[in-house]
Amino acid sequence: MALVSVSEKLALEGGTPVRDTAKKPWPTWPRNTREEWEDRIEPALRKVYLQTVEGLPAPRGEAFGQALAAYCDARYGILMPHGTDAISAAVAGALDLDGLGDAGEIIIPNYTFIATASAPLSTRCSLALVDINPVCFTLHPKAVEAAITSQTVGILPVHIGGHPADMDGLNAIADRHNLVVIEDCAQAHGAEHKGRKVGPLGHVGAYSFQSSKNLTSGEGGCIVTNNREIRDRAYAFKDVGRRPGGERWEYPRHGWNYRTSEYTAALLLQRLPGLEAQTRIRNENAAYLSKALERIEGITPPRHQPWVTRHGCHLYMMLYDPEAFGGRTRDAFVKALQAEGIPSTPGYKRPLTDEGALKTVSQQYPHLVRRLPCPNVEFVCNHSVWLYQSMLLGTQKDMDDIVDAIAKIKQR
Repeated sequence: MALVSVSEKLALEGGTPVRDTAKKPWPTWPRNTREEWEDRIEPALRKVYLQTVEGLPAPRGEAFGQALAAYCDARYGILMPHGTDAISAAVAGALDLDGLGDAGEIIIPNYTFIATASAPLSTRCSLALVDINPVCFTLHPKAVEAAITSQTVGILPVHIGGHPADMDGLNAIADRHNLVVIEDCAQAHGAEHKGRKVGPLGHVGAYSFQSSKNLTSGEGGCIVTNNREIRDRAYAFKDVGRRPGGERWEYPRHGWNYRTSEYTAALLLQRLPGLEAQTRIRNENAAYLSKALERIEGITPPRHQPWVTRHGCHLYMMLYDPEAFGGRTRDAFVKALQAEGIPSTPGYKRPLTDEGALKTVSQQYPHLVRRLPCPNVEFVCNHSVWLYQSMLLGTQKDMDDIVDAIAKIKQR
């Protein structure tokens, strides 16, 4: 780290920022290069174009689904247009739903992106939103156990920021109560729970390839599972009721159309092999950053629970204590950090049940949304500060800039 002068003004007050992002930009995402385009991406897309197979029978879509499944040590994978659709298909496959009848209640964390809620709602499930582990921000097994009723049919843990949820604890609860477990892996590409990739640790998992994700095609999703029946039902949900390998004009089940473009699959097939190396770099830089930040009172770096053998590092999620920074509010701290050239965000600023969308749903359809006490969610919403995964693809000197900026704000 560079030394920070106590007399140095904050950038917000007219001082020189720690990092001039015009001269020293952060790594972009995705990390596209002309060389990669010419050598790999353009030939792959050209091949789709010239072969005139841009959709069905989707050989590349099938190939990518199986490639991601193999990466996750799962038997089956199904490419979807979006991560939200992947969760919907996973729920439908796990619970044998057609999206028409009332399906029972699914327990989800109250600290997550809206898709974790909207996807089950789209399959006619109701929701119970519960508290999180205050250390790693994932679904708390004790909160899940307390929320179970006769209407409960499933548990939907989120591997938030790339930190795997307590799958042993959640699976044990599911086994006792005969519930399905659907993993939201949208932020957890490459994450491992006791040496196993997330996704097939419950009954089925759902990934996202939206533009910010650690593996991206702009938009996209995929489910992975070891259960053939779940695969078949999810496939039918995606492909207008068809069964895998079935006839084009037969529809054994009611289904919808969530088929994907072969261009999406071709892009993902080129990018998947780079995920392992990128995940390693993110973890190395996150570990270096955490060690440095431990010396700054008022900042709590991400803490990994014992079952985490590898973090997905989609987000670097730290906690901020205003009192240690002279009463500077969390939001004011984030603004100061941004002014110093460090991209950052408070993340989720309120429980999901307090956001406009789900709040409106709960008011209009009170039987669909049930909120349980969430003191840990409320605390984290008021104290969290997030850094982005693309920043972790930089160098140790880049991490030093983050530390220097925080130290500078602390001294002021």
